[in-house]
Amino acid sequence: MPDPLEPQLKKLQLTPSWRISRPDHCFYFRKLEMNLTVLAELIELRAKAEAELLCAHYETYTPIRFILITIATVIACLGTIGNALLLIVFSSNNKQISNTPATLYPSVLACLDLAICFEYILLFGVDALVSYLKIESLFSLYYVYIVPAYVMARITQLAIPYMLIFATLERLFWTSKNKSNLLKAFHSSTGRHITVIVSLAMCILLRSPSAFAIQVDDYPKCPDFFRTKTTNPREWAQESELYHFFDFQVMTIAQTLVPFVLLVGLNLIIVRRMCSDSVQKEKQPEPTEVCFQEDRLLTQITPVHKSSTSMGLSFPLKSMSPAVRSAVFTMAAIVTSYLISNILHLSLTVLERSGHQILKSEEDPQMSSTFHTFFSDLVSFVYMFTSAIRIVIYYLCNPKIRGDLIDFFANRKNAVYL
Repeated sequence: MPDPLEPQLKKLQLTPSWRISRPDHCFYFRKLEMNLTVLAELIELRAKAEAELLCAHYETYTPIRFILITIATVIACLGTIGNALLLIVFSSNNKQISNTPATLYPSVLACLDLAICFEYILLFGVDALVSYLKIESLFSLYYVYIVPAYVMARITQLAIPYMLIFATLERLFWTSKNKSNLLKAFHSSTGRHITVIVSLAMCILLRSPSAFAIQVDDYPKCPDFFRTKTTNPREWAQESELYHFFDFQVMTIAQTLVPFVLLVGLNLIIVRRMCSDSVQKEKQPEPTEVCFQEDRLLTQITPVHKSSTSMGLSFPLKSMSPAVRSAVFTMAAIVTSYLISNILHLSLTVLERSGHQILKSEEDPQMSSTFHTFFSDLVSFVYMFTSAIRIVIYYLCNPKIRGDLIDFFANRKNAVYL
């Protein structure tokens, strides 16, 4: 490796000792003194450069960044509790219904949302405490679990949109008039369990190469203890074009493009069908109440008499029935949040893979730029936030689940402990 200071060293013209005896020896003494001063500065710069090479790449934690990450960690803690509550509510409803497990997909989704919130705490909340408060024991513990926690987070990110797709397909199934035997088998109790197991197994299989592509590197000679460890890609992962193609192009399509297209398309079909059903129910003499017990994402349908000219995909929200409004709001909340998080993630991935200079600090190439730090924190927060507020989306958009949550707290309040 060429010496970065070699050009500066060549510029030095140290005077040989025999030239000092000449009449202009004072000039040469001054020149020698100046050259020695410059040489000392260069030696100091070289020592500093070598020290940098002995230390790991790091990101700075300013007080503002620490406060923001701490607030995000608190939200992640609340999201963990909220999704645990959703899981309890879905499980209790499961016991009351003897038919197919209507809450299987939402229950699995709640588990995944809980996992992504908890993984955020492990990966970002703990890192903020370690880097800002300088806790050595927590630093050592952090690099014990960092790789498996990172891999689990990638598996969770891939699995969440597909659980949303399966839940949406189930809602589409129960709003369909013509149900084939194949669809009935697919949405039976056994079919649902097989779908969940196969999809989770595929997510684990697709993301498992990440566990072998990343490692924790040690820098034992670094004088700064908190820069003695970091995560880096393994050598084979850096050199393999096939892995780069799989990890970027293939997984981008699988995690971002396919789920978004399916979620938008399926939800638009559901809204269209529900609008059509509302028009037909208008013609009945008395409004009837229809409830699909097996679809926890579809709210109770109570037809409302309206002019048939106001029905269609383009009519105002106020003219929709409660079920149609619920479907629209649920679609908007889930798809929009998912789109935002994935577009941000895709943009960051492109910048990181291209090695863009905007991600590096101008003062120290070993440090991330302020933009890189802020953008990566934002992407991670949005991913976690969309999972943390899932209970809020259900509460606002789904009257049935809202009633279940209210009943749960009412029962807990009225419970008598002996």
